[in-house]
Order: sequence, then structure tokens, then C-alpha cells
Amino acid sequence: MPSENLPLLFLGLALAGALLSLGYFFGRRRRRVRVVNDGLIPPLVDEDDRQRIVGMLQSLARWTHEYSDNVSDYQSNLKQISQDVRRNLASAHNESQSSSRSAGEARAASDTRMLSMITQIMSTNEELQSRLDAAEKQLAEQTSQIESYLTEARTDGLTGLFNRRAFDKKLDEMFAEYRGGGGSFTLILVDIDHFKSINDTHGHPVGDVVLQRIASQLSNYLSDAEIVARFGGEEFAILTRSPLRNAAKQLNQLRIRIADEPIQAGNVAAVVTMSVGLSEPRDELVIGPIVRRTDAALYCAKNRGRNRVYFDDGSGPQLFGAPEVVRS
Repeated sequence: MPSENLPLLFLGLALAGALLSLGYFFGRRRRRVRVVNDGLIPPLVDEDDRQRIVGMLQSLARWTHEYSDNVSDYQSNLKQISQDVRRNLASAHNESQSSSRSAGEARAASDTRMLSMITQIMSTNEELQSRLDAAEKQLAEQTSQIESYLTEARTDGLTGLFNRRAFDKKLDEMFAEYRGGGGSFTLILVDIDHFKSINDTHGHPVGDVVLQRIASQLSNYLSDAEIVARFGGEEFAILTRSPLRNAAKQLNQLRIRIADEPIQAGNVAAVVTMSVGLSEPRDELVIGPIVRRTDAALYCAKNRGRNRVYFDDGSGPQLFGAPEVVRS
């Protein structure tokens, strides 16, 4: 009976080796992507890959757990066999003290060999169980690491918002949906006014706090937005299903609130204003024109006094509401 289960042992060892190899592969891939994210080339894994990788690892974790349970059952069976053999040995020993001494000795010798084999199998099984436990733990750790990496690959580390890569993908998806007959959307670009001056005057730690607070206010105030992202430096990008003029009104209200509430960073109370540009898709076949219109609206807001909102409905940049006085 034990010899029939030997293939199970080798299968388990092979599975353990495969899981450890998988961990080595993803460990190397993770280190490689850290270099990639420093700006050499785009990250290698997108959201679809993320789902596939995590699903695969979760399946492997389930298989490993199930196999570990099988090994535990097998170990229990072997222990029972061992106990039976020990009882047989005791019986043979008793027989050897009575009339059938030679037959008892032969049985004892046979059972001793069987017990030795079972003991060896149990020892191998214990090692296998240990390997599987270690592989299962390592697999769980690496699943967490991959989840973390994939989050980092799509998230801005300072503000916690989505990064530009995630934003660009979302923009592609929403534009493709629009071209396919889906609903329209509004693209918003937000730029913190005179941000370099904030860094130069108060230092980069204060500048970081300003970025974090503006990011938080954008996320909280625009909770119905499809995505809020840090587009780069002091610039943020937003996609919302809200109609263009409604979105412009909402951003104008937020702009006024931010200008009226200095951001406290340690002993510094930084007065912060922002310029905003908005646009929406028209009849274009590609994304480029909507991005250019939004950027042109933002350019107007910054070059016509800052601390204001401009939108472009296809007829050129237009000022929304009365701008606040720019504070020095």
C-alpha cells in the first residue's frame, strides 16, 4: 500500500519546486519593474495582467492548500499502518516464545522490514509537508507583493491618487465607449498656481503637503468623478460624467474654497490658488483634439491672471464666473 502512494510524494515535491520557481520568477520581475518605473520604459503589467496574475496565484494557493490536506490525511493513514505493524511485531514476538518459533521469527523479520519502509516514507512525508507549508507561506507573501507592486504601478506615491498611466488608460476606455455610442464625459486639467514659488519660499516638504491637501480636496469634492489623478508635477487630471458647464461650476466652487482656506503645513499657512481648464469630446475620431482643447483652456486660465476656470465647448476657451484677485 505505501509503495502505491509514492507517486503522490514525487508529485508533491514537484509542485513545491514549481511554486518556489514561480516565486523566484515574480521576485525577479518585481525588481525589474522597479527599474522600469524609474522612467526607462512603461511598466510591464497592466490591469488585465493584474487580474490574471492574482487569479493564477490564488488558484495555486488553493491547490497547494488542498494538496497539503491530502498529505496530512496520508500521514495519518501511515501512522495507523505503523501502529498495526507494531502490534503484529508484538504478536510475532509472542509467537516466537511459543511453539511456532521459526514462523514467528520469519513474520517478525518481514514486519520489521515493512516498518522500516513505512518509517522512511513517513520521514519523507514530513519533509514534504514542511516544504509545502513553506511554499504556501511564500506564495501568500508573493501574492501580497504582486498586489502591492501593481498598486504602486498605477498610484502616485505622494498623493495616493492614480498616476498618469492609469489616467491615460481610463481616458482611452471612456473615449472608446463614447465613440461606440456611449455617454459623453468632461476632461478637466487643474494646475496649482505658482507652485515653484511655494517650494522655493517654504521648502519642498511644504510643497508636498500642498500637493497632498489639494489631492485630498479634489478627491473628496469630486467624489462622483470617474478618476482623479496626479498628471505630473503640480498638475492634476480628472474625468467625470458631469456635463461640461456643470463640471465647470463645480470646479469654480472648489477653486474659491481653496483660495479662501490657507493650507497649514507646520508653522506655514500657504495661500494656494489653482487654474482649471475643461473640455468635452465633440465629433472627433481620436482623443487628441479634446486634450488640446482642455490644455488650451488651462493655458488661458494661467495666462489671463490665474486662479480661474476656463472651459471650451468647441467654440474656443471661455471664462467661467468672475475670477478672484490673484494673491501674491
